[in-house]
Amino acid sequence: MENTNPAQAATELAELKDLELAGFVEAAKDPLWLWPVIGLLAGGFFASFEIKSVVVAALAIVGYSLAIAIIVGLVVRRRGVQPRMNDLPAPLQRIWLFYGIGVGVASVAIVGLGLGFSWIYAGIAAFVIITAGGIWYHVAWRNAVDSLAAA
Repeated sequence: MENTNPAQAATELAELKDLELAGFVEAAKDPLWLWPVIGLLAGGFFASFEIKSVVVAALAIVGYSLAIAIIVGLVVRRRGVQPRMNDLPAPLQRIWLFYGIGVGVASVAIVGLGLGFSWIYAGIAAFVIITAGGIWYHVAWRNAVDSLAAA
């Protein structure tokens, strides 16, 4: 059934826009302190390889995986809704692309540092890169979502 009332139609369109943005808005509300925690976990994970023990490496892999799973589970539970990555608005696509490229470059740099110099240095670099990069990404995401919501 067609809506012929312009005011009601505008309200319905605004509600649809809010529903489409809900996942992105909720993702923007995640606390910034998550990034240093993830950076610390990754730093410890990489630094653990300096010990050169299969047991320590296995424990680091399991511990890191469990910790990230717990963090992601808590974030998803808090959000209640996940953003649909296949329907990203253009400003968020650009941020997601830069984030993806940054993760790839950072991964190569961190592993190269570990293999070429020291896994301790790689762990420190992972902490700094993940913390700074994650906060940049998160703030850029928040700003883009605010702009989309205001439009």
